[in-house]
Amino acid sequence: MSALPTAGVNSVANELLAGMIRGRALEAAVKTVSGFYHAALGEEAVIVGAFKALAADDVGLPHYRGAIVASLMRGATSRELLAGIVGKVTGPTRGRQRGDFVGKFSDTHFGLFSGTLGPSIGYATGSALAATLDGSNVATLVTFGDGTSNSGLLYESLNIASMLKLPVVFLCQNNQFAISMPAEKAIAGGALTKRAEAFGIAATLVDGNDAMAVYEACRTALAAARQGAGPHFIEARTYRAGGHWVSDPSAYRENLTPEILSAQDPITRLAEAMIAGGSLDEMALAEIRKQADAEISEAMALVQDDPWPEAGDVIATANAYAV
Repeated sequence: MSALPTAGVNSVANELLAGMIRGRALEAAVKTVSGFYHAALGEEAVIVGAFKALAADDVGLPHYRGAIVASLMRGATSRELLAGIVGKVTGPTRGRQRGDFVGKFSDTHFGLFSGTLGPSIGYATGSALAATLDGSNVATLVTFGDGTSNSGLLYESLNIASMLKLPVVFLCQNNQFAISMPAEKAIAGGALTKRAEAFGIAATLVDGNDAMAVYEACRTALAAARQGAGPHFIEARTYRAGGHWVSDPSAYRENLTPEILSAQDPITRLAEAMIAGGSLDEMALAEIRKQADAEISEAMALVQDDPWPEAGDVIATANAYAV
């Protein structure tokens, strides 16, 4: 096996490739225990590229589709994320909240805490405002889907972010479908970047199936935000390779063919580019896949033996939030 490169662009490409492969393996395991999991199959380049671009102190708020993949990129273990899905006490919420929406959470990373889409955009704007008031050199990135791009909260957030020059990057993970509604039937005006530009916000349209392109776009926008350039809007056009959830047969999708999926697959695209450039070979690629599968298999085996939360603890938590 040829040695994998360890510096510069090739090093980043390796991390992106490994991140996408680990994320896909993790979601494949989740599919075996949850038929209603919202998989990010085919969208890994947006998630991995964006969250790789964050600095350690930056704040990241992932879209519910791909929250656990984003969590992997920010240091969460596959075991704790799988435990969160299954509902074990070893998960991030100790069995008290849906692990697919939450994933890892800390001062610099957290996902949705309900099925409502859009609030994380407001949280991100608030995070950027706090950084500005504190005078800290921190940027915030939030991802959301094309369906959520029609939320009024996004436009309130774009307005205040523009007026106050907040260090926030709004990233639309445009996978072409909001449940079963095609984006072309729900989004007026063409590219979403035009909407951001109407608020005086710099905007970038990027190929969401090109992990390196997403990474570079986010890295550039985040760096500019930290330097006082204000907010940035990125539309990453990708493709949802399955149904709304893993048990959704997606009969409403006439263009879901193996040929289309293969041509757009972000893992295949990056791997082929690296092989063509001489920084990767087939044996190295196979080893990355093997290691990812072994990691996830071991984590799932451990999770099966992890304890469930006490019923009283779960009930107490529910009562605490009851209105």
